[in-house]
Amino acid sequence: MKPREMSGTECEDLLAKSRFGRVGLSSGDQPYVVPMSYIYADGVILLHSGLKGKKLDIVKDNSRVCFEVDYAEKGRWRSVIAFGKARLSQDVEAKKKLFDIFTKGEMGGHGGKSFRREDMEKMPMVIWEIEIEEMTGREGVW
Repeated sequence: MKPREMSGTECEDLLAKSRFGRVGLSSGDQPYVVPMSYIYADGVILLHSGLKGKKLDIVKDNSRVCFEVDYAEKGRWRSVIAFGKARLSQDVEAKKKLFDIFTKGEMGGHGGKSFRREDMEKMPMVIWEIEIEEMTGREGVW
């Protein structure tokens, strides 16, 4: 089977079902790709990271990013690349949005635990929101 373009709905389905992807960043003429766990909801890719590090230094300088996710099984593969701008926030509302989606979904890990506002205010993390401007997907067999 020759690789084929996936529809927007198929791309969103793969983004919604996957939990790990790679964010592509660029500083000057140097690309940088890093794997990250994420959540996809309402057309937005949500990630979180610590307060320091190379990826934060890069994205603060250049908010244009791409995000890639793929899936392969039984000789078939699918991949999606989304392009957009990353907005960074340490705001408690951004943290609440991420954790509400995380704990209410199948992403588990916290057993449906809810987080208190006071706890979220103290969490040393940055929330990344990537609003998708453009997205492409392909699938095929090897």
